[in-house]
Amino acid sequence: MSFNWYIDIEESTYSQQDAVTGLPLGKGARSTFSVGPIEFEDGQVISVIELVRKINKAFEKAFGEGTSPNRYYIEARLRPIGKSIAHALSKPAVDKIETATANRELAVEYRIFNRDNIGFSLQFRSGPHGTVTGLQTQYEIPAASVTVKNDPDVVGIVASYCQVEATITDKPPVPPDVVFIPYVGVNNKVMVLFNSNAGEKEEYPILLRNTDIIFILEEYLAQHQIQLQVDEALKLKATGEHKKLQYRNDDPIRKYELFRVASRPTSYDSFRGYHLTAAPIQAQLGPDKFSTAVAYVDTIVPNTKYWYCARSIDIHQNVSNPTYIFEIEMVDNKGQMFMRQKIITFEPQRYNYKKTGRKFLAIEPRFEQVTYDQAAEQPGVVSLNEAPTSNILGSAAVRQVSSVWGKKFKVRVTSKKTGRKIDLNIAFKNTGVVIP
Repeated sequence: MSFNWYIDIEESTYSQQDAVTGLPLGKGARSTFSVGPIEFEDGQVISVIELVRKINKAFEKAFGEGTSPNRYYIEARLRPIGKSIAHALSKPAVDKIETATANRELAVEYRIFNRDNIGFSLQFRSGPHGTVTGLQTQYEIPAASVTVKNDPDVVGIVASYCQVEATITDKPPVPPDVVFIPYVGVNNKVMVLFNSNAGEKEEYPILLRNTDIIFILEEYLAQHQIQLQVDEALKLKATGEHKKLQYRNDDPIRKYELFRVASRPTSYDSFRGYHLTAAPIQAQLGPDKFSTAVAYVDTIVPNTKYWYCARSIDIHQNVSNPTYIFEIEMVDNKGQMFMRQKIITFEPQRYNYKKTGRKFLAIEPRFEQVTYDQAAEQPGVVSLNEAPTSNILGSAAVRQVSSVWGKKFKVRVTSKKTGRKIDLNIAFKNTGVVIP
């Protein structure tokens, strides 16, 4: 057995408007229409969401067919039951509302509205649709009883939000603040003062010990969720394929490492394995108490240059990148002693090749330089008037390290007999012409 709902609406219209304000002067004719039928089964259990969906579907259909002059909507919300809704009700109904208010229960409030804010009223009727008017008294109108019961149905389920595999660690620290202080009247001693630094920076990690590779792999997994291989971690800065690590002093510094070499370094790799102490340098003030300011005295040879760099280690064994490279020299000029100090930068490595010959000279790229790499950028549209690009020649390993394409070289020819010199400036370009 099924029964139908109809929503009868009486909509107000206005016949006249004020010429100045545009406001209605008086009510005119009223239009009455019905929305439905909305079909329900006898004893059917329906949720609030489904009820709102059914009524809104009926409103949309009535507007589409022209039955409703305006587009109507219904919405539902929960609100506390209060005495404000108990007016004009019977005594048993008021008692029920007061009990529900005391128990702090909730009710479902339904609101019907239209987008144009047209005034309207709902006409509640019972019996056959449209046969009963509002002229009869409440005792002459057939009554219908509707029982509404809201039962919450909460079901707990386990739903995966996301899954991330990472190592959670704090950030590695920034390089320390290092100061070199000479001794008065002493030419073979220098004091190195360490202190923690402040700030934040993003850099590629620099290896100074073989054990640093494990730290770098863990940091890339923690900060970028990247599983690096060992060979990738060894050439991060050279390839530039991965993001930099973030360095920040978010934990106290516990130790310092000092590195020294006796010949001018060409890169930080020159310091690999040249740490001055077997264990990191630290200052313990008491049980589980350490100072972030540490001093170390180094013994050196006067009138000899040394190159130093240092790095910090925090309480969680996170390692910073090294400092700038300091060039230190204790000068002893027949008893006049002073210290020379400066910061150096790495000079680009220059190559000087020599080859002997007698009569002829042939200069051409090696086979690895002219190999066509299918994985490289495609040459594009072939044109007889334009030369192909040079970035398609050479293997991937050659292009990353020592590709000759697009570079200029100087070749100097020197006569062994007269010493005269001839310079040849050469640039390698892909002309697309193959010389057999």
